[in-house]
Amino acid sequence: MPTESDNTAPSPSGDTAPETVRYAYPIPVFMPGDGYNLRLSDFVPDPVLWSTPMFRESGAYFEVRLDYNGVWNAQLKKASISFHNLGEYIVYHPVAGAAEWGYSITHLDGQIDGAGMKIQTNFAGARAPKTRQEALDKIWDFLQKQYIKGAAHPWSSINGHYPWHHYAGEAGFDAIGSEIGENINNYQWHIALTRGAARQYQTPWIMDFSNWHGPSVSDWANVPTWGEYSDPNGGHSMSLMERSYLMSYMAGADCVIAEGGSLMCFTQKIVDGHYELSPYGEVCRKINAFMLDNPGIGLGYTAFGIVVDYYHGMYPGFSKKAFNHFNYDAGDNMTWDLIDMIWPGGWEVMGKSELGTMVNGPYGDLFDVMLQNAPQDVLNSYPVLVLTGSLAPSGEEAARYLEYIKQGGIMLLNTAYLQYFPAEFREGAGMRYDVGYGEGFAIVYGGDYDVFGLDPIFHELINRFVPFTFSTDIQYMMNVNNGALFVTLINNDGVTKNHDKTPAVIDDSKFREVTVTYTGSLAVLSVEEIYDGHTISISGNSVSLTIPAGGMAVLEFRFDQREFFGDSNG
Repeated sequence: MPTESDNTAPSPSGDTAPETVRYAYPIPVFMPGDGYNLRLSDFVPDPVLWSTPMFRESGAYFEVRLDYNGVWNAQLKKASISFHNLGEYIVYHPVAGAAEWGYSITHLDGQIDGAGMKIQTNFAGARAPKTRQEALDKIWDFLQKQYIKGAAHPWSSINGHYPWHHYAGEAGFDAIGSEIGENINNYQWHIALTRGAARQYQTPWIMDFSNWHGPSVSDWANVPTWGEYSDPNGGHSMSLMERSYLMSYMAGADCVIAEGGSLMCFTQKIVDGHYELSPYGEVCRKINAFMLDNPGIGLGYTAFGIVVDYYHGMYPGFSKKAFNHFNYDAGDNMTWDLIDMIWPGGWEVMGKSELGTMVNGPYGDLFDVMLQNAPQDVLNSYPVLVLTGSLAPSGEEAARYLEYIKQGGIMLLNTAYLQYFPAEFREGAGMRYDVGYGEGFAIVYGGDYDVFGLDPIFHELINRFVPFTFSTDIQYMMNVNNGALFVTLINNDGVTKNHDKTPAVIDDSKFREVTVTYTGSLAVLSVEEIYDGHTISISGNSVSLTIPAGGMAVLEFRFDQREFFGDSNG
């Protein structure tokens, strides 16, 4: 097995080898869209690769998780979930799972882990690992022995706090998920990690919002379900939960989970034979209705694939300890700076407020994350690749990167990595230069492990690959389907809430006046705001609207269709 000094990307071997049996999830089928001027394939060369398998044939779903009953009637809870159309309480994803395992392996010894299992062995080791390879070996050992080794598949991984989602994919888990909520760092970063891992390992993926926030949780029961920690003003703001659910669905999650939902959605009052909805229940009903009414949102479009080194072991917050043991090196700091550049302040969420959990970043949510050993078809599916971290690619990996450029890709190549590329990549001058290679090219920038030269490059490439401009900084996402583009706008400013039992504070002055302009060459047939009923003003290819503090909007752009077999509807 290569050592960390090689920094190649091995798979686990020996006693910790991953299981080879995989669960047969349904694969989505996409129509070619030949009847449309705008086609999904214009943006996404391999829609099946990017869509990933699904948990069920009917597509993505919103799950209101059934939790312990306490003062509640279990059957009435189920009936009330169905009556109010809150979502599914039936579990379609694997029920066997590893939950919060990053936290478990770094913090627990012989205790109960995040999945409710007693840790039988001190997998973290009686002594600290001496190398990153040894730390990763301990992760393989933990994931295999604690969960899936010898067990019947499928198994799912839900990992919060720690951006180690790909390690679960390497270990053989059948579904990959991320827990957000709690005091977990930036949710957009976790979306990029989870979706990127799901595409690299071809698994379904899950986003699970844990409604605990520090010591409190939202609860509208007359008898507080969680004792002194329960309160209508406990937990997170309603705005943050709604924003995260909408983002997760539009990003492409196969399952969006409201953890604790069956308890938080209701008061104890019974009206017309069912539990009365709480304010949180209204949020769940709204999200579920939107998902059911809009199954045709297509695929989340991510123009940039971030390729991170195999041994990154990133850790959230200011501690900067890879695998919770090793001081960051220059490559680690590069990745930390890159993520902080894309989602400013997102690393430091681990506190009492919601600041940084979701941010109005300067580049949109156009990024996925993969490990350096991603296969050729995955690399080739991204218009742009960004290398980051302490990368020292093997000859085979470097050949894949060269093939990616040769077939038409654009690689953002920091000067620190030039030693792994042919001499012609080192013949430029200045801080930024382009090197053509085959059908594509590399954009070389410096200094070594310094990301700040990327800002103008990001803007340049966004203008090239995203057919929209935005008049102000706001979180935006783009979805592509045959005949339509969807633009999700989320204003993350103006809503703050501490983790104690105090109400959210809303600053109405933090609204955003946003103009979204389509810059492509097709004729816009119609534009509609389909999420919150916002009033929009249309002038040519531009759409203007006001999004309040903590507000959301989804714009559906429809385009003129060519006649196809005599049917103008395609």
